[in-house]
Amino acid sequence: MLTFGTELPPESKMQSPEGHRCIILHYSPFKSVWDWFILVLVIYTSISTPYVAAFLLDNNQKRKLRQQYELNIDPVTGIDIIIDIMFIIDIIINFRTTYVNKNDEVVTHPGRIAVHYFKGWFLIDVVSAIPFDLLLWGAETEEVCDSAFLCPG
Repeated sequence: MLTFGTELPPESKMQSPEGHRCIILHYSPFKSVWDWFILVLVIYTSISTPYVAAFLLDNNQKRKLRQQYELNIDPVTGIDIIIDIMFIIDIIINFRTTYVNKNDEVVTHPGRIAVHYFKGWFLIDVVSAIPFDLLLWGAETEEVCDSAFLCPG
């Protein structure tokens, strides 16, 4: 539920579910705000990733910029690391978030929540949260040129 309206939730949501203290209700204000926050991060990632891939500076220029500003890591990479961490936190939150089953009952049992998440969005969330840029961070690419025309300088 991603609305901030004053509508009352259905009766199944009105029940106070009994469960572990670390369970997050799927209709809680925290979960709504968190879902909007993750949506903004996904939109940012979907715009920034193609931009960085298309206009990325080569490694020598990056190294010079980092030395000039005395940074061990460039700001774009720092932001990407923070976003990757937020996506991993989202996976953890989804393991603790209730859901409504086919009988319109709010499920609060952690084991059932985990199985439901594994059967649903878990694989997509894990693949999207893998920080591929960090896995490839240390890999240096070498240019292979056959002539001065292809690789000037």
